[in-house]
Amino acid sequence: METLMIVFFGIGVAYAIISAIVGDLLGFAIHAGELPFLSPTIIATFLTVFGGISYMLLHNTDWSPVVVTSLTLLIALGVSSVVLFLVVIPLQAAQKGIAQSSKTMIGCEAQVVTSIEALRMGEIVYVQGGTRHSAPAKAIENAIIAQGSLVRIVDELAGTFVVEKI
Repeated sequence: METLMIVFFGIGVAYAIISAIVGDLLGFAIHAGELPFLSPTIIATFLTVFGGISYMLLHNTDWSPVVVTSLTLLIALGVSSVVLFLVVIPLQAAQKGIAQSSKTMIGCEAQVVTSIEALRMGEIVYVQGGTRHSAPAKAIENAIIAQGSLVRIVDELAGTFVVEKI
């Protein structure tokens, strides 16, 4: 039984690391859509807490595996719920707000501050709600756009604006 709990703990840690690498370094978005309780963060938290605490209780107490499993299941659900409501749901709400506000910029003008080269991104600045923002941008049809040029935002893809020279 202790071996099974070590396996759960290892799977939780490995899942967290793989999700972070795939999501952050490679730019893939791993998410559960409208089911935030199935996000990689919650799954990794549950497995890690369940496996780790179960192993510790089985190894350091004389409690029966049924009692340990029941108690640890409640603890893991509690910790996962706290992470869900204090981390995952607020972050998803913030990301939705950013995505919606980025989409409203389509059709607006911006200025290139770092030149955009063919097949490479540059940077633009734009004003939204009286505040100046900067964002990564790439040119439509891989055009070259020099620094200081005025551009029109034609699309937004995963946080990167697609622009065309005015």
